[in-house]
Amino acid sequence: MNKTIIAKEELIKFVKDRSWYQTIKFEDDVISNGGSWYGEMAWQSIAKFLPKSLEGKRVLDLGCNAGLFCVNTALMGAKEVIGIDWPGWSPDIDFQEQQKFVTSYFSQKYNKTLPIKYMPGKMEEILRNTDLGIFDYTLAIASIYYARYQEEIVDLISKVSNNVIVRLRDESKIKLFTGLFKHAGYKEVKSLREECWKDSIISPDGYYLYLYSK
Repeated sequence: MNKTIIAKEELIKFVKDRSWYQTIKFEDDVISNGGSWYGEMAWQSIAKFLPKSLEGKRVLDLGCNAGLFCVNTALMGAKEVIGIDWPGWSPDIDFQEQQKFVTSYFSQKYNKTLPIKYMPGKMEEILRNTDLGIFDYTLAIASIYYARYQEEIVDLISKVSNNVIVRLRDESKIKLFTGLFKHAGYKEVKSLREECWKDSIISPDGYYLYLYSK
C-alpha cells in the first residue's frame, strides 16, 4: 500500500466514512473525528518529553490505536517503531485498517519509508510472550491502567524500556502507577498536567504525563 498514491478524494472518503478514536490531521481540511484527548493535541504534550530527534532510537507504543504517535516518532527519525493495540476493546473501530492507511498516507506525504510494525493483541500478553528487544522510549498513553494485572505490566515494561512516557488520570491511578514505576527502578524525570483537558467531563481532574527513566 505504501507504493499506492492516495488521491485527495480517496483520503476524504476514508476519513469521513469511519469512526475514529484518534484525532488525526491529514490535511488542513481533512481531520478525523476522534477525541481531542487522544490525538494531535495530545501529541503536542508528548513531544515535550522527547528529544528533538529520535535518530537511531527504537520506540514502543502501547495502545497505539490508529498509529498517530507511531507515525510521528518515525518521522522524528526513529529507526524502528512497534505499535501494540488490542482490536477487541472497541469493535466498532477497525484499528488495523486505520493503521495501514495512516502509515501509508504519511509515508507518501513525506516521501519517507516509515519503519513501523503493528502487533494486534493485549499488550501484556505480547510483552510476556514475545522477545521485542530493548526500546529507548515507550509510550503508554492512557493505556496501561486497563491492563488486568497492573503490577505485571509495569514489570514487563521495565524489562524492555529505559524511558517511559505515561499518561495517567485519577488520583488513585496516579498514586498506584507512580509507585509501581519507582519500585521497578525508574525515577520521575518530568511531569506535566495537560491543562487543555482540565475541564473535560471524561476526567474532571485532568490528565497528567510522566517521564520515567532508569
